[in-house]
Amino acid sequence: MSSPATDKLASEISSRLKAAGIKDAEKEADELLCLSLNISKSALYARDFSKVTGDAASVLKKLDSLTARRLARQPLQYIAGEVEFFGLSLTVGTGVLIPRPETELLVEILTGILSNKHKPNISVLDLCTGSGCIALTLAKHFPESIVHAVDISETALKYAAANAAANDIKNVTFYTGCLYEPVACMAFDVIISNPPYIKTADIDLLEPEIALYEPVEALDGGTDGLHFYREIIAGAPGHLNEGGIMAFELGDTLAHSVMEIARAAGFHNLTLKTDYSRVERFLIIA
Repeated sequence: MSSPATDKLASEISSRLKAAGIKDAEKEADELLCLSLNISKSALYARDFSKVTGDAASVLKKLDSLTARRLARQPLQYIAGEVEFFGLSLTVGTGVLIPRPETELLVEILTGILSNKHKPNISVLDLCTGSGCIALTLAKHFPESIVHAVDISETALKYAAANAAANDIKNVTFYTGCLYEPVACMAFDVIISNPPYIKTADIDLLEPEIALYEPVEALDGGTDGLHFYREIIAGAPGHLNEGGIMAFELGDTLAHSVMEIARAAGFHNLTLKTDYSRVERFLIIA
């Protein structure tokens, strides 16, 4: 493939994505082109096509196929089959929630708090683990820790286990079940969760990439979006060690409602933190 040819292809794909109402069409066109050529974005921008495999016809056929999937609003992360999260490369696909930058920020905040405590051998419980992004990041950052991760979805846990193996992270144990049920007799220094928090009635109003493709069980937080916060906070006293910490990612507009739930359960050392858009997105309970 030549530079003029790839430039023309990127422009054509970008125009098609824009016409379909897809944001960041130029960036996504480049990513689809990279996937079709099997090269990195840095190679594309440097116009280095020395490692391209396959002839032009096969590249075009693959590009058409990938573009059709994106025009059908399948998430780009599912098309690529992976996502970067806090330095880890994680496999994602149908049946598992795509990790978001906001969740990276939650991990960054918690990692900073735990590092200041100078306690490397912590025990962690990650509830609603999904792809395992939180559990695996904490396990890698604190290699002397023991991390336990729970999800009700066997499909999601297959991704999580594969991600642990691919990143050579061995200090994580995954459990299938509902919240605390698989760890009924255990207590932890940290309980962390990015639970489902979309109101049931709002799910169909989400972007097609989410509403049509991401697993509803990873989205649906009940009528008011607070179901899992109530369950996790109510069960925490029996599973949180003395001096332990809880950390949550919060749905839009839910911050103060979750704080009220925590106060009603007897927790009073509460700290809200904002995300990149200055939305109150995270709650730390110490």
